[in-house]
Amino acid sequence: MVQIRFKQFALKKAELGQVNLLYETTRMKKLKIAAIQMCSKEDRNDNLKSASKLMGQAITDGAQLIALPENFSFIGSESDKIKMAEDYNNGPSVKFLKKFAMEQGVAIIGGSIPLKTAHTSKVTNTCMVFDVKGRAVARYDKLHLFDVSLDDENTFEESKHTKTGDRVVTVELFGRIMGLSICYDLRFPELYRALVLRGAEILFVPSAFTLYTGKDHWESLLRARAIENQCFVVAPAQYGKHSSRRISYGRTMIIDPWGQILSQCQDKEDVITWEIDFDFLDDIRKRLPCLEHIRREKFFSQSSEEVAQKSYEIQNLNRNRR
Repeated sequence: MVQIRFKQFALKKAELGQVNLLYETTRMKKLKIAAIQMCSKEDRNDNLKSASKLMGQAITDGAQLIALPENFSFIGSESDKIKMAEDYNNGPSVKFLKKFAMEQGVAIIGGSIPLKTAHTSKVTNTCMVFDVKGRAVARYDKLHLFDVSLDDENTFEESKHTKTGDRVVTVELFGRIMGLSICYDLRFPELYRALVLRGAEILFVPSAFTLYTGKDHWESLLRARAIENQCFVVAPAQYGKHSSRRISYGRTMIIDPWGQILSQCQDKEDVITWEIDFDFLDDIRKRLPCLEHIRREKFFSQSSEEVAQKSYEIQNLNRNRR
């Protein structure tokens, strides 16, 4: 049944974007996942020490895969991201994740790290994925950048110093397909539909949601993405006061394909773990076959390039209207 489903929803090669497949020999029936909640600040070394401690707790709890929050290694001003930007191969946070994965034999969804680009004034907000041997097996650059003005104290212009990504990314770990996203992406359901059409069974949403929006929207959006795509959702989050001007909502969650919260962090640095049961996911999709009823000819007839071009046209039009 699973093989038929993946075949049915497979996109044409030209539409795939970036898909990372390892084709491991074991297709896990169950997988113990840890989601980590942090309150990262400006000192990268302190943040990595905190991450190491929490990840160690996850290992003690038996985690096979660990997911970190957005900006786990650094939270400061947007302009400071430039001087904190890392090299894709040799950055301190990159080397930290690679070493931990290799030494502990655990897979890691690496939250996000500011990585260097060809433009000296911009970075990418990047989620790197490492397998149990410490190999970097996927890279996702955040597609939707947080440019909002909610009030005088909650105004952000992420695009000023961050270059937007251009690929939808899935990765195979433990014989299962994982979909990658970051924070503000959560407000764009079309991304998650694209991920599930590429076979995603777990959707990762490392985040640093603001307190202003998180208290009203965070849980609702996460549960909606889980329900409409019949996927597990793992959302490791930042929480608390990072500086005088920035507070994150927290409430790290793991949610099942029925939209039920399986585990949730309270307001502290913490780790939650849950054993994902893929038989439950298959049962939900079999009994309520929404994904088989998608009218793809009505909504997904355009190539990914045409969709991207139209999106850019709309964004430019909106900017010109401001």
